[in-house]
Amino acid sequence: MRQAVFIGGNPEDEPDLGALMKQIADGDEHAFGRLYESVSGPVFGIVRAVVRDVAQSEEVTQEVLVEVWRHAADYRPERGSVMNWVLTLAHRRAVDRVRSV
Repeated sequence: MRQAVFIGGNPEDEPDLGALMKQIADGDEHAFGRLYESVSGPVFGIVRAVVRDVAQSEEVTQEVLVEVWRHAADYRPERGSVMNWVLTLAHRRAVDRVRSV
């Protein structure tokens, strides 16, 4: 049986992103800060791979995270994990940016 490998830390130390999303939907800024710490790196990585330009990638990453803050109540856990939801938003926003240029 294969065992999951976690890069960058102990999985027990990771926050429950689903619980954070519920708190963010209620306007909890501290919860958003914790979510930001968990997802900002992967979001930037996906955006950077699509957009390529560093400055534009930073801008798109910021737009995605603002969208997460504003639309946290739209997240549906039955449709997938928080990380997948956020990364899907990031990829779509990055592709939109490339198409607009």
